[in-house]
Parts: sequence; structure tokens; C-alpha cells
Amino acid sequence: MGTLESKMGWEIVEEEWPDFKGRIFKNRPKSLVEMLENTVKNHADDVGFIRDDLRLTFGAFNAIVNRIAARLQKVGVEKGDCVAILMGIEIEFPLSFFALMKLGALAVPLNTRFKGEELAYEINDSESKVLIVDEEYWTYIDSVRDRLKTIEKIYFNGISIPQGTIAFSALKENMDDTFTQHYPSETDSAVIMYTSGTTGKPKGAILHHRGLIATAMHVSDFIMLKPGDKLICCVPLFHITGFAMVVLSSVFTGTPCVYMKTFKVKDFLEIMVFEKVTKIVSVINIIWLMINHPDFDKYDFSSFNVALLGGSPATEEMVNGIKAKLPHLNLSVGYGLTEGHGYDTSTPYEDALRKIKGIGKVLPLVDIKIVDDNGNELPTGQVGEIIIKGPKITKGYWKNPEATKTAITADGWLHTGDIGKFDDEGFLYLLDRKKDMINRGGEKIYSLEVENVIFNYPKVLDAAVVGVPDIILGEVVKAVIVLRPGESTTAAEIQQFCAERLADYKVPKFVEFIEAIPRNQAGKVIKGQLRYIPK
Repeated sequence: MGTLESKMGWEIVEEEWPDFKGRIFKNRPKSLVEMLENTVKNHADDVGFIRDDLRLTFGAFNAIVNRIAARLQKVGVEKGDCVAILMGIEIEFPLSFFALMKLGALAVPLNTRFKGEELAYEINDSESKVLIVDEEYWTYIDSVRDRLKTIEKIYFNGISIPQGTIAFSALKENMDDTFTQHYPSETDSAVIMYTSGTTGKPKGAILHHRGLIATAMHVSDFIMLKPGDKLICCVPLFHITGFAMVVLSSVFTGTPCVYMKTFKVKDFLEIMVFEKVTKIVSVINIIWLMINHPDFDKYDFSSFNVALLGGSPATEEMVNGIKAKLPHLNLSVGYGLTEGHGYDTSTPYEDALRKIKGIGKVLPLVDIKIVDDNGNELPTGQVGEIIIKGPKITKGYWKNPEATKTAITADGWLHTGDIGKFDDEGFLYLLDRKKDMINRGGEKIYSLEVENVIFNYPKVLDAAVVGVPDIILGEVVKAVIVLRPGESTTAAEIQQFCAERLADYKVPKFVEFIEAIPRNQAGKVIKGQLRYIPK
């Protein structure tokens, strides 16, 4: 319903693979390796990667990729092997990634905000053979190094090389670029991207070449990337947004991308103007912070013409505020999830204000239905679960057939767990999220993980964790706690306890102490009664 057409006029055809039959862009690269080779052929001397004073052409980038691939192959990385990458927003990430693609290996991007135990779980679960890590995250890896069961080699991107690791420069500056190149098929696995669920540990969504390319093409088509454009990457590369929607779109189109490792609003303003960035794919919070900076009016943002936004809720106040400060900016709010390789709906620019509460229309290669609890499609206007089908659906969850079977139906529909509805113009509305999920500025947090940590605090008797509204981040974490009889503590002590065990964004911003957690007759917490900000 309400499916968008290709803005670039790209031909869409029906094709069939062993796992899926449906719509796909006709003229597409058949793998990420082919995608890079096409761009090198057409844009070898064009700058593609920018970080500070570094300007790297697509041709030079590809030469380094080949040297990294050659060295990794010599140390035993083969087709089907997993390699974990713990890196920030920097060029070394896509260099490593494309080297792995040329070997037929799988990249496992790790959350740079995770602590030791969280990182160890994903490294071990993915059975990663090699780890590539930035020096700023080394402390967390070092704390669990003896628990990394499958890691054979660690490449360290930094100055002071820890004992037992190898300098990343040994990969990057390797002069031998001879290796046996693998040419993946469209349905070959490329990435294991861990995504938060509503219960238990993160699950590794298996992403494939076809889906990643389709997302890169969807983005490139909708925002009409063309010569003269310039992107900026300021969202993490372990996210589907930063990785597939920004980096891969840049490579697909031969468009330069500025890599901003550390986001600071003032620096962001200066880079946007100095580099004459034209388009951005990010969470809306970044643009909101931008327009609310006290120096905003001192800068000329006339080059900035498109913002494709998602990941966290776009409030009416935000959209109106952005349009008031940047009236020439084409704004689109979209929706997607890791299991769908990101980006499934988008709002036409002309409807950004008129459909301010929606999350857009369905993109060309995607099918979306609203269904009831029995899987029956619901008519327009009725509320139910959003389910998605298309060439971008995950192959399933790594080593988790039960979760895969629960999420994906036999005929290929992905159950998102999100609640929504269509209006009579084909616009999709997101009304609720996965049960107990908190969305903090695009970072998805499941309550159970935070609750489990709090329950380990000896003075706690009972606890519940919910998301509460925040004007900048959409939601932040709130913990509601019942103490054991006779015990006392403070919010600061609880927050410190959590900070030692969880990534910083998972630490509760608010802590409230009450006498009893509200529960229904089945013993389940009535979380709706807890979603307010304590005074």
C-alpha cells in the first residue's frame, strides 16, 4: 500500500533466488565486491573518504583494501570466517570491511559503547577468528581477553601496541597485495550485526550482499545522490544506519563522505560548512542539536539540502523547529530495522510537515502489512503488528534457529514486533515499539538487561526499567526500585553500579524509589504506570 516509485527512474524487475522471489533493481551490482570495483572503475581518481586533513581517492582506498585482504588471507582468514571489528567512525572500518568481503569472510561490527562482558559475549557468540580494535576501546577488550574463546589474532589500531597484539599498520601498510579473491553471490552472508531484543542477550542478524546493496540503492535513489554531493558520517558504523545507509551509499554512488569520529556540535557545524556537506543520513537528534547551538546563526548552511532521518522518534516540535531554521532543507523521516537491512519507509519531502506523525510510505523493493495476532492482514486504519517482506530481509539469527523461526514466517514475512497502522494515503504510523524496548537517540535498549544488573545490587528487592520522554534523545532510561526492608541507598549509587557493568547509554538517567512495583494479576509489571519523569 502506498509504495513509492524510484526517483531516479531505475528499472525494477521480478527475480527469484533460492530464498526469495520478488522485486529488485535491475541494474545493480551482484555483490559488495562488485559494487566497489564498479566505483573504482568509474571514480578511481575521485576523493571518496575524508577525515580531518586526509583525502583518500576510491582508487587509493581499493589499493589499501587489497593489501589488507592479502595479509589477512596469509594469517588464515578464509571464506566463511568471522572477524570482529571494534572501531569508531573512521576510514579504517570500511577498509577492513571491504577486505573481508574480498575474502568471502563475515564482518562482525561491535558496539563501541559496550563494556568488556558485553563485547566478549558477541565475540564468542560469533566465533570470531580475528579482532580488529581501536586503541580507545582496548581497556574493555583487555579486561576480558582471557575469555575470548575463538580469537587467534588481534590487530590494534593505535600507537602503543599492547603485548600479544599486532599493529593494524601491518595490514594497512603491507606491500604485498597478492591474494586469492573471492567473488560472493548475492545471497552470501556478509555481516553479523547484533541487535537488541526484548529478552535475553543480543541476537546476531545475518545480513547478506543483496540486502546491503538494496539498502544502499534505496538511499541513493531517494535522496538522489549525484556528482557534487557530499555526505557526512556522524552515526556509529556498528549501526545499520551508519554502515549501510551512509558508507555503502557513498561507495555505491562514488560520492565523497566525511568521517567524523567524535561528535561535538560545534565541530559538526564547522565541518558541515567547511566541507560543504550537502546531504546527511542520521538520527533527528543531531539536526536538533545543530539548530539549537548558540552559534548556529553564524554559519552558512546553504549547501546543506537533504536530511534523511530515522532511528528515533521525530517529534512535532523537532520537525517544525528544523524547518523554521533551515527552510530550504528537504526533510524525510523514515523507518527500518537491522533485520531488514535498514530503511523500509520514507516520507516524501513535500509531506514532511503534513504527515509529521507518520514514518513515510513504503520504499520500492519492500512490502509491508499490518496484521493481527493471528497473522491476518488488517484493513487501512486498523492497528496491528508491522510485518515486512522483500529482498532485504535477514537470513535469520546466528546460531539461533528458534528466534529465526519466531521472527520470519515460512513465506518470508519478518515480524517486527512494532505496532502501527496505515492511513488512507498509504502512510505508515508507528504507534508503539517492541515490548519493553527503550529507544535512546537511536540506541535500542532492552529493559531486562538493565533490570538484571540492578537486581544484582544487594540492597534491591524489586525493580523495573522503562523509557521516559526526552526532548533531545526521544527516550532515556528510568529505573524504578523497591529496596529491601531497612536498607537505604541513593540514585547516584545505583547509577555508579550500573555504569561499571553497562554501556553508558544504558545507565538510568532517572532512579525512583517506591514502596511496590505495580503488577497485574499475572504478576507482570504494569510499565505504563511508571513512564513519567520523577520530580
